[in-house]
Amino acid sequence: MAEVTVGVPVYNGADLIAESLDCLVNQTFRDIEILIFDNASTDGTQQIIEGFAARDPRIRYLRRPENMGAIKNFIDPLDQATSPYFMWRAHDDLSSPDYIEKLLAGLKQNPGAKLATGTIEHVRRAGRKTEILVPRLPARSLPAIEIVQLMFRSHAGWYYGLWDTATLRPLVHRVWTEFPYAWASDHLTLYPLLLDRAVVAVPETRFVQRLVVKEYTPKKGEKPSLDHVKKMRATFIKSCQDFLAERDFGATTRFILNAAIWPYTGKRVYKARRVLKRELAGHFKRPVPTTQN
Repeated sequence: MAEVTVGVPVYNGADLIAESLDCLVNQTFRDIEILIFDNASTDGTQQIIEGFAARDPRIRYLRRPENMGAIKNFIDPLDQATSPYFMWRAHDDLSSPDYIEKLLAGLKQNPGAKLATGTIEHVRRAGRKTEILVPRLPARSLPAIEIVQLMFRSHAGWYYGLWDTATLRPLVHRVWTEFPYAWASDHLTLYPLLLDRAVVAVPETRFVQRLVVKEYTPKKGEKPSLDHVKKMRATFIKSCQDFLAERDFGATTRFILNAAIWPYTGKRVYKARRVLKRELAGHFKRPVPTTQN
């Protein structure tokens, strides 16, 4: 059994998957298995992956006979993993050669940590860098202050760090059951680890997230319906409140963290003022009823 499993869900990734797999097979930490779940790609993805698998026995390739949807294809590598540590890698993302090695060392040096994250570099499709996000974990202080700082400093890219598998697997299934939306599900998965202060930062290694359209991404200009947004917000808030209720905080800490859920939801899901603005706009667009004599 390998010590680290890397799950790679892919659909029609022939343009970029070779570069991503080359990055993985050349990681300085060698005791890994790479589980690739191909969601019935219709381009040259299969041939590229089979070529890598023929050269590297650490790669296990599963090609689905039909597309099972993005969510199932994303979760199944985690369910198949038998290693104590797990990470996802999108078919179009990259990392430093020492990414797994450094993150694993960070977890082992911090026994209470369940997730290790590095610096995140966003790169547009043409190769232009957009931003570099160095993880800034707050200094140890009062729990409420530290956790609130974590909440608002966290980043969706942390989701692609290295996880303790036993922590991640039930958490992911719970989140997708309670909050069946791709949007903000990463932040909701991170939330209980922020409450537990169970994240370790390893800024000297880097995750390169290329900003290309994923198969679940809405088309540019699409706006979710107001009812959909309100339901997402309400469900996100309820899930955060449930995670908070399960933890043994004092009354003052619990009060502060509960209050922080509302602006946190606005930052991660959809701002309350935008909901109100859309509601008001819809109200004033309604036709004025007329009376007939």
